[in-house]
Amino acid sequence: MAIQARHELAGARKPLWRDLREWLLLVDAIGELKTVRRASSEADIGAIAEMLDHAEESPCVVFDDIPGFEPGYRVMVNGMGTRRRQAITLGLDPEEATHERLLEFWRGLLRGFTPIPPITVGKGAIQENVLRGEEVNLARFPAPIWHPLDGGRFIGTASINIMRDPDSGAINAGTYRNQVFDRNSIGIRVVPPHHGGIIKAKYLQRGEPCPIVTVVGADPLLFMASCVEGPGFGQSELDWAGGVRGQPLEVIEGEVTGLPIPAHAEIALEGFVTTDEWHKEGPYGEWTGYYQDGYARDQVVRVHRVYHRNNPVLLGCPQGKPPHEDNRFLAYLRAGMIWDQLEKAGVPGVRGVWSPPEGANRLMTVVAIEQQYPGHARQAALIASECAAAVDTGRMVVVVDHHVDVTNLQDVVWAILTRCDPARDVEIITRTRSVRTDMAIDPDKRELKMNSRLIVDATTPFEWKDHPLAGEIIATPERARATRERWGWILGQARGSRVAESD
Repeated sequence: MAIQARHELAGARKPLWRDLREWLLLVDAIGELKTVRRASSEADIGAIAEMLDHAEESPCVVFDDIPGFEPGYRVMVNGMGTRRRQAITLGLDPEEATHERLLEFWRGLLRGFTPIPPITVGKGAIQENVLRGEEVNLARFPAPIWHPLDGGRFIGTASINIMRDPDSGAINAGTYRNQVFDRNSIGIRVVPPHHGGIIKAKYLQRGEPCPIVTVVGADPLLFMASCVEGPGFGQSELDWAGGVRGQPLEVIEGEVTGLPIPAHAEIALEGFVTTDEWHKEGPYGEWTGYYQDGYARDQVVRVHRVYHRNNPVLLGCPQGKPPHEDNRFLAYLRAGMIWDQLEKAGVPGVRGVWSPPEGANRLMTVVAIEQQYPGHARQAALIASECAAAVDTGRMVVVVDHHVDVTNLQDVVWAILTRCDPARDVEIITRTRSVRTDMAIDPDKRELKMNSRLIVDATTPFEWKDHPLAGEIIATPERARATRERWGWILGQARGSRVAESD
């Protein structure tokens, strides 16, 4: 039975689907689902996923009849690559899935968010097949080689890696890549300060194997929850997903580890991160669009149980040159988080925030403000650069006037080139937090994980913003909106079947 989530937001939410299969039915109903047969897992699936990532409004695709694998063992990609499919994931009307509506949803949710812990049930669809001991064979799943130079098959690119903190007992669920090593072992590429890396390191320091469940076939909301970087250490992403749903996630208890396993997931692998087994990991095509060499020694995850539904669906979200799928759906969540943190830090007059998918939601933040005092733009820029939602691997923060559309990079570049004087309006801050995959850092210094940030003030200087020669803008947002509402059909006209008329 579908469940109803309730939030005090503009517009009623629809009942949410129960699992990935119900979600796919809804996506099919709006014409955004395609099935592709006979595509190879060695070359075709990865290439098609890359094509979908870089095409606006591309469909969700399910691959079936994959050569070399049992029919019905499927792979799905590009789940939330459009606003309409993101709306379905959140229980919103896909016909009203505007930029404003999605951002409004996240801003409203974040203002009064209440996590809801999972509930344990006796049985779930994930238990239709339970493989134990010698039955475990990961080669039966069509994990693709996503990029031509990858070091192997990566079964986890949209995975949910569930671990329990040995000190507090808190559950963490994070998306970290998982390469298949052999029939019953995978890798997990995660290090501190990621929460999963902290937990894994605690067990290693104690000389104990780390219990883990890796869900490689999940529903889109659970995948989104696993990607979010908002919850603090000790706050479970499973609880976060329940809070977004408005109802608790149903879980079963793992046979080997006792960890919670989403009851209606497609595929889950249960086992332990070993303390004495190491394996070469990678290379892999990373989120910046470049290959990363991988790691000479990565801890091995030994898989003791495999749970899967009949005709299981492996969820894929390969990284690569941005934008890719997760950039598109995380743009709204990250922008909402930055906006919320700006306001909580006391920055008034914020009129827009955007984390462009073209910058992988990390490398660039754009903030629009209605200036109220000297230094207002610089305050907004510095806080947006270092707030919790944007501190990791930022590259550039641009602050613009409130009439600039932060989601339109043409508008943002126009503001920079017409309002920013480099000597006055550009600053560089140094020794900021980055990651090993930051391609702008000297390769010999990447382990330090530090970079610099460019702060660009592209607003009209406060001291002359009311001057008669400050510049009256021609293309106002109000005029553009009114024109699109009345004449926007011209842009979508395929064969000139409609005649333009003026009242």
